[in-house]
Amino acid sequence: MTLEEYIAHLNGLAFWREFTFAQNKFSPQPGRELELADNLVWFGVRAYILQLKQREDPTDDPAVERTWFQKKVLGKATSQIRDSLRFLQENPEIRITNQRGHRFEIRRDALAEITKIIVFLPGPALPEDSRQTRYHVSQTAGFIHILSASDYLGILEKLRVPEDIARYFTYREEVAPALKAAGIELSEADIMGAFLNEEEIPTPRSHESLHYLVQDLDAFDLSGLLREIHDHINRTDRPYDYYRILQEFAQVPRSVWREVKLRFMKSLDAVRDAKFTLPFRLTFPETDCTFMIAPLDPDLPAAGPEGEKVRITGLQNFTRAAKYSAKSSKGIGILISRDGEYFQIDWCLIDMPWQPDPGMEERLSKSSPFRAVSEKSMDSFLFRAPPR
Repeated sequence: MTLEEYIAHLNGLAFWREFTFAQNKFSPQPGRELELADNLVWFGVRAYILQLKQREDPTDDPAVERTWFQKKVLGKATSQIRDSLRFLQENPEIRITNQRGHRFEIRRDALAEITKIIVFLPGPALPEDSRQTRYHVSQTAGFIHILSASDYLGILEKLRVPEDIARYFTYREEVAPALKAAGIELSEADIMGAFLNEEEIPTPRSHESLHYLVQDLDAFDLSGLLREIHDHINRTDRPYDYYRILQEFAQVPRSVWREVKLRFMKSLDAVRDAKFTLPFRLTFPETDCTFMIAPLDPDLPAAGPEGEKVRITGLQNFTRAAKYSAKSSKGIGILISRDGEYFQIDWCLIDMPWQPDPGMEERLSKSSPFRAVSEKSMDSFLFRAPPR
């Protein structure tokens, strides 16, 4: 597997295939073909541009390997990053194809945040000073992250949630120049540990917190469910609506994933036990989005044309009500039901500005289907206590 194939696979897992673009060649004019980037990750207003460099014929000579790094990573790859930004600037839109084979037009004026990353796979003799290179600052492209393939893998494996990955790169861009200015050389693990532990600046001991990180995948990881969402979106005349749903999950941290999964599993248990349970809801103010998760009433039909109508009507009504009661502009709904031995998952997205609705106010005041809610702060990363 080449480095390009490996990174495409990693990004497809971490950022989902919908938002990973490994086929980035385009023709700005007939007879001319260019490549936007080796790999691109694109979520709405956020994009990652990646250039990849792999040492094909490594030697045992550190000086030769250092020259390769300077020419290919610091030279060629940074130049390609600048080219990528120029292509976006010069072309009103560029058509690219994601890993699901869906084609979209990316436009520079629609991107609020572009993270530039170079991932390199060196030979074993590459000197430590080259391996310690964390970034490059270009006069035209700005800050460019530089990472070994193993460090990039470590970031995706540890963080897993797109929003947390984005926050890490923001933190890394803030602290890496400060470390260099102070003449401090640290491992990527130290930077990661400091980020997870919310340290202002990494130290040589920051990596120790990684030993105590609770990687509670069963409690928070929604990636398996979200990767299959395209098979479960409820009937719509806009077949790419589920991309918007994925984007909303990509903009919230692990703590929100954990709370959604908790409610999802409770709803699943209720459906499994044929037990009536009130719908669940939570709102993340930072993205102005309310999540509604509900089990279908076991007394209602779930299969056939009648069941489909009941499910979709119930899903949309519950989601609208949850969104309205939270006064949020967006609502994502998940409804779980059962058809014999099979579980059914229906999704919907409602996206419109909140405005007063006397009819909804009256219905909710007379018979709200929801539990009371309270505001609370949630930690994304959990740690077990170190031994004494």
